[in-house]
Amino acid sequence: MQVSVAAYAVGRGTPDAAAPLYFASNCTNLVGGWAYGAWRHDGSPRRHQAAAAACLALASLPLTFLDAPLAVGATLALTGLAVPVLLILTSVLTESSVPRAVLTQAFTWGNSASAAGIAGAAAVAGRVVDAGGAHGGFGVVVGAAVAMTVLALGGLRDSSAAEDERP
Repeated sequence: MQVSVAAYAVGRGTPDAAAPLYFASNCTNLVGGWAYGAWRHDGSPRRHQAAAAACLALASLPLTFLDAPLAVGATLALTGLAVPVLLILTSVLTESSVPRAVLTQAFTWGNSASAAGIAGAAAVAGRVVDAGGAHGGFGVVVGAAVAMTVLALGGLRDSSAAEDERP
């Protein structure tokens, strides 16, 4: 997302506009994390993860064609709501699925995988932005969010099958 936001601002000839765009997204990150933490959760964390990933994919889609800075900022703010929810749910699911004796190791692996994914996505987005501009970079965001949704739905299906097999 950061590569694409910077490319969008620079492409418009207003590189300083990247800061308020980041600000819009980061403020809603705080609100999204706070609101999800305050909410009384019904349903499984896997379902919440699939829903949050789908919301991120849908909210990111307009970034592939929007040009007006206010519309891009509003859309970035909307996407910012889903990110902390996904981070929280990743921690919840990790904690609930590994033995306590290896919990620190599991969190380390998860954080390392996340960092590698971010670095890889930034490299891909940079190449796409160089070839086709910021909208193409935002397309990488959408693609990653769709992949996350598919994986979350697969995990949901797998967890349902495992629950059916329990005595």
